Amino acid sequence: MDRRSFLKTTGAAALLAGGRPAAAVPGEKTMLPFPIIDTHVHFWDPDHLTYTWIKSSPVLNRACLPRDHAAEAKPYTIDKLVFVQAECARDQWNDEAAWVSGLAKEDPRIRAIVAAAPLEEGEAIFPTLEKLAEAPLLRGIRRLIQTEREPGWCLRPDFVKGVQRLEKVGFTFDLGVTRHQLEDVTELARRCPNIRFMLDHIGGPDIAGGNLDPWRDHLRKLSELPNVYCKMSGVATVAKRHAWTPEDLKPAIDHVLDCFGFERTAFGSDWPVMLLGTKYAQWVDGLCTVIQGCSKDELRRLFRGTAEDFYRV
Repeated sequence: MDRRSFLKTTGAAALLAGGRPAAAVPGEKTMLPFPIIDTHVHFWDPDHLTYTWIKSSPVLNRACLPRDHAAEAKPYTIDKLVFVQAECARDQWNDEAAWVSGLAKEDPRIRAIVAAAPLEEGEAIFPTLEKLAEAPLLRGIRRLIQTEREPGWCLRPDFVKGVQRLEKVGFTFDLGVTRHQLEDVTELARRCPNIRFMLDHIGGPDIAGGNLDPWRDHLRKLSELPNVYCKMSGVATVAKRHAWTPEDLKPAIDHVLDCFGFERTAFGSDWPVMLLGTKYAQWVDGLCTVIQGCSKDELRRLFRGTAEDFYRV
């Protein structure tokens, strides 16, 4: 029986230990039988570094720190966190990585850092990467591609060389892109076969508008590259914010798992940006509702195993 048929025919009780059923309705709490590894969190303090993009948002324009994440994730237990660069001012990118390294000394849940770096510098980026690699928690780089409007920007020769240079320091690359850039990053990943890529936020499909094409086809082609993984994050943010149901998310989530499988899919929250569209527990509940019927091994792979392998946490 294939995964899709299994999910349709198997009872939700197969999800959890101790006979606790998965959530059957939105908002009903689903207690997982193990702690979660959250592969996509941001921390910032506007009094410390500059984040111009949050200034217009009353929800985000505040200090967002590890203690806040722990409080807002309840009743779920998050025992490991992967910090992903939060797009502070460009001249502060190294400062951000150093600041989060300091936070990790106070909160041992922070196990990995994905920092920002100007990979478009090509070969010249290597000294910067070597310096970043001295930090024990550095695991990868995210240079946001979604902010670049030029078609094919990520295929510029110098950018491709910069990404290829990640191999020398053992870094992965997080793909922060729009759905319109999926074809470009598929070619980027093809040109960098020795780099492991993580697609953030499932590539941002138009869930709110109910139009998943051509995202579906582009995601399928991207998933055919074995060096690409997908982060099950940011899904509720591209749905009808604070008005979505698990049924709204199901077509996109099912397609991600059909393409990447549980082996190459990792849970992420995108906290605190997620708060624009959902609360933490609501997102976990909704995801568990959609995947009810999966095996215990698949559940653990989604919420822990892929993260452990990809980010070495």
